[in-house]
Amino acid sequence: MRVRFWGVRGSVPYATSASIGHGCNTPCIEIVDETSGRLLVLDAGSGIVGLGEQIAAADSGGRELPILLTHYHWDHVQGLPFFAPLYRQGVAPTVWAPALGRTFADLETMFEAPFFPVPYDRLPSRPVISMVAAGETVINGFEIGVQRLNHPGGAFAYRIRGAGGVLVYATDHEFGDTAIDTQLAAFATGASAVIMDAHFTPDELTTHKGWGHGDWSQCAQFASACNAGHLWLFHHKPGRTDEALQAIEAQARQLFPATDAAGEGDSFTV
Repeated sequence: MRVRFWGVRGSVPYATSASIGHGCNTPCIEIVDETSGRLLVLDAGSGIVGLGEQIAAADSGGRELPILLTHYHWDHVQGLPFFAPLYRQGVAPTVWAPALGRTFADLETMFEAPFFPVPYDRLPSRPVISMVAAGETVINGFEIGVQRLNHPGGAFAYRIRGAGGVLVYATDHEFGDTAIDTQLAAFATGASAVIMDAHFTPDELTTHKGWGHGDWSQCAQFASACNAGHLWLFHHKPGRTDEALQAIEAQARQLFPATDAAGEGDSFTV
C-alpha cells in the first residue's frame, strides 16, 4: 500500500509563513493498493480538496472512491463539499460514516443555505452512505479493523491490512482511559506504521485535559511499547511552526528513533 498525506493539521486550516513547510490543511490521507490500483481515503478535512482535484484530472469517473471518516468533527469533514468528484457524472463516492450516535444525514446540512451554495440533492454524484462500526469490515478490498478511541463525541481508529504489512491510523485520541488505551495497544501491536495524534506538547497537554488529543511523547512511548515499525506524528496544532515540528520530531526520536512529523505530500509504502 502506498500512503500519502494530503492534510496533517488538526482543528482548522491555518497558514503562516513559518508553518507552510509541513502544510496547513486538515486531515486527509490517500491509500492506494499498488497492485490493483484500489483506493481508500481516510477523512475529509480540507486536504481532500487537493486529492479531489487530482482524481478528477486523472480518472474518467469509473473508479471506486471510498471515503472512511474517523468521526464528524469539522476538521475531518470540512473539505467534503469541495471534493471535485461530487460534481461530475460517474461512480458516486461512498462515504463510510462511523456509527457514533449520529448519521451522515446530519452532515447534509453542510450543503444547505446559508452555509453552502450547492444543495446536497443537486450534486451530480451524491455520495452513497454506509455505516461502519467497531469490529472488522472490508472496504473496496481493504481489510480493516475498527477500534473506538477516547475523544469527545467518539472517534474510530483503523487498522488496515496490506500485502506487505499493517497501517494503524489513530488520530484524535486522548490517553487516560485505561480500558480504551489497553485495547488500542493490542490493536496497534506489531503494526508496520502508526499515524497518531500529537496535537499538543507535554506541557500544553496539562491545560487541555478532556480535549481528546495526545502529545508527541505519549505517541513515541506508545509506538515503542507496541513494537511498531514506524511512527508518524499527525494532527499538528494549527500554526505550529516548521521549526517547532522539527524540534518535536528530534525529541520524539530520542524515545522512538523511527519517527517523522508528517507533512503534506509525504508518502511511504506499507
